This record gives sequence, C-alpha cells and structure tokens, in this order.
Amino acid sequence: MTQHNDTVQFGDVAIRILSNSDEMTVSELDIPAGAVASVHHHPHEEVNYVVSGVLDFMCDGEVTTLHPGQAIRIPPGLPHNITCHKEAPGKVLSVWTPSRKDLIAKLG
Repeated sequence: MTQHNDTVQFGDVAIRILSNSDEMTVSELDIPAGAVASVHHHPHEEVNYVVSGVLDFMCDGEVTTLHPGQAIRIPPGLPHNITCHKEAPGKVLSVWTPSRKDLIAKLG
C-alpha cells in the first residue's frame, strides 16, 4: 500500500479522498480495466456511485452489476469487493459513514 498526497493505493485501486469530516468520508476510486479489489469488510456504511465503467459489486456473496449512474449501498460489517469489467477502467464515487479515519491516517 502506498500513498501520495490525497491518494491511498490498495493493490490496483487508487482511493483519492475528496472530503472528510468526523461523520463522513467521500472519495473517488480509480479502478483499472479488469482489476479486482480484494474482499474486505469494515464497520462503516458505504454507498458507491458508478461514474464510469461497468463494475461488479459483490456484497455478502451476492453480485450486482452496475453501470454509470447507478449506485449500491454496502451495510456495515459485510464482506464486499469490486471487480471492474475488462472493456474499460472504472471510476466510483464512494461515501462512508462514519469517517474512514483509518484511510485518513494513511495520508499522513
């Protein structure tokens, strides 16, 4: 994992922090075509809005394919990940509540 200024890199996925408060973190995820984010979970509620690309969101074993303009809510504590289709890279607006202080701490 590396970080540059306002961005934390997790494998192939770059997470750029756009805004942060005690209650909420807003970020932009850049996901290369064909990339798969590892399955993970955290105690934060998460909403993902697809800006570009076609992505498969797995949440608690169920896969939902989203296109630009669609969104999905990930409840706290459930295992989830994102897979970007091979045709094009993906861009996702992600919002977490409460704040992802763990990510903010990695920015320095």
